[in-house]
Amino acid sequence: MADKKLNMAFDIEQMECLMIVGLWCAHPDHNLRPSIRQALQVLNFDAPLPNLSKNISVPKFDVPISPSDSSKLEITNSVVLTGR
Repeated sequence: MADKKLNMAFDIEQMECLMIVGLWCAHPDHNLRPSIRQALQVLNFDAPLPNLSKNISVPKFDVPISPSDSSKLEITNSVVLTGR
């Protein structure tokens, strides 16, 4: 959702581009993140939008609720499903 201060006065294509590039720049796998040059080319519509995976594995941290559970700390991967 766009900032309410914009009063819906924005270009939808530009907003979509900005959101996709933002997600691309924050990709969980740093090797798949764009260079600044690549990001700017897409933001300037000089290059096509990247095809981001619909299944991006992101770290999930299960934090113990009580001190007695501290031995049960787990770090796992979960999958976030997104779509266009």
